[in-house]
Amino acid sequence: MNDAVKCPECSNEVKQGYIFSPRRISWSESADSIFSDFGSEVLINDAFFKINKIPAYRCEKCNLVIFKYK
Repeated sequence: MNDAVKCPECSNEVKQGYIFSPRRISWSESADSIFSDFGSEVLINDAFFKINKIPAYRCEKCNLVIFKYK
């Protein structure tokens, strides 16, 4: 059985790993630059003492990263 995960854009096999950041990762529906992320939807919160790692998949061909948040 082949359990390889494929990229939804190019069908290339993706690498499994983890995404992390010492700062929060937020979502916006606008491409406009902002001065502050106040009021934005936070997908991953700031790290306090220890940086949590979130399981993710990365396509090296498309530069697409897929992860579940919260």
